[in-house]
Amino acid sequence: MIMLFRMSVLLTGILTLTGCVVADMDSTNYTSVPWIQLFQKVDSTGQTNFRERKEALYSCGVDRRDNLDDKNWSLNVVHKNETVEDMVKRRATVTSCMKSKGYQVYGFDDCGPLKAPTGLCPN
Repeated sequence: MIMLFRMSVLLTGILTLTGCVVADMDSTNYTSVPWIQLFQKVDSTGQTNFRERKEALYSCGVDRRDNLDDKNWSLNVVHKNETVEDMVKRRATVTSCMKSKGYQVYGFDDCGPLKAPTGLCPN
């Protein structure tokens, strides 16, 4: 009887541990929308004109050599001869400028992952 009790406790422990250790391993749950889509015109969120947005970003200080169509483009990139502090200031300047041009700057959580978007940042 004691042996059967120990076996059931051991089996319960193993099953519990297995359930706790297995996490959400679907990496597509963490694939975010491209950075450029975080900028949405306030009066047309979800239908922002992408050409106007690009021009606004360039006029706000984004280097015209940056390919904004590249899904890997980001304001979190430290450019050559730039410090992290410079990058943070540049990102803040661009973000502030975009807000002054009537854009809402959403976070990745607001937009949701590509697999289950919220609808705020579809373009």
